[in-house]
Amino acid sequence: MVSSSALLNWMLLTFIGRGCNGFTTCHSGRGNYKRCEVSNSVKNLRSSPHDDDDGISVNRRHFINSIAFSSIIAAGSISSPSNAFEKAYPVELGFVDGDTSRDLQAIRKERILEKKESYKKSMDYVKDTNPLSFRGPKDILTCGIWGSALWLLGGSRSNPLVTPIANVIYNDEEEQWLKDRNDGLFASLPLPLNGLLLVVFLALGILTDRLVLLLADGSANVSLQYAVLGLLNGFFFELGRVASGEKVPTRDQFDRTSELREEFNEFASNRLKRGGNCHRSDVVRAFRRYFAKYRREDSEQYPLSNMEIEELLREWNSVNTLAEITSTGFYNGLSINEQADAFR
Repeated sequence: MVSSSALLNWMLLTFIGRGCNGFTTCHSGRGNYKRCEVSNSVKNLRSSPHDDDDGISVNRRHFINSIAFSSIIAAGSISSPSNAFEKAYPVELGFVDGDTSRDLQAIRKERILEKKESYKKSMDYVKDTNPLSFRGPKDILTCGIWGSALWLLGGSRSNPLVTPIANVIYNDEEEQWLKDRNDGLFASLPLPLNGLLLVVFLALGILTDRLVLLLADGSANVSLQYAVLGLLNGFFFELGRVASGEKVPTRDQFDRTSELREEFNEFASNRLKRGGNCHRSDVVRAFRRYFAKYRREDSEQYPLSNMEIEELLREWNSVNTLAEITSTGFYNGLSINEQADAFR
């Protein structure tokens, strides 16, 4: 639809166009110009059949041009209505089923009462219900996630609850794995103990879930969100412990590491000396020459990588010589005693 303001502009421009083009400029023959009214010429065209035909054609052309000019300007000024907003409205506004008693204030009160009733049911469930009862699968899933999160956050296989529970059930004099556990080493657990730990951490998950529900006004969604967050943090901590080497070694790993330390101490006392400098690769080659069983890195009977020897060197240097280590692997203040090396 064309707005009233646009229509008014069109009429105004038409009137101005006709008024501006209603006069033509005529030459008087004496160097002066005068205005001739087109409307009068048109009237004369109708009343005077003996006027000059050329003058009539010129006046008619000016009149038609004025109308066309005004129409073009008016058409350009008329803008199409905007379609950015929906202009469809209901024919009649009313209440559902004609119930005029339900106004906005009444609807707001009903919503508030519903929320209060839901909150009361949730709190009654937390306070009065048996802790081992569940409202649905979501509660069971939440308790399981809480138990897994507590297991990972506590150190997984190095969890501080494992050894005390094992000492209550088993005798360390009869079980080698329990003896290793008491010595601070890792050992695989028997299947019955794993089942018992599953029940224990599931019970801890249930207790944690009930505590979170009590603090979160009985919201099961909040407890589930915190459980998933705790499980993810437990995974991250577990990966960090594995990457940093903080996991407790087994008995075999501990015995091998102790043997390597003793052998490196023997090598260092006979082949290393203070002063000078050397590269870590030189120490690795000298160590393999000193112990013939470690000559080959890929030996099946005595496997030993270069990184393990470098780690032994760093550990020994941090306790004995305290030589400066550069970023390129040089030890300033430590060198190889070539005179004592019988294999050079």
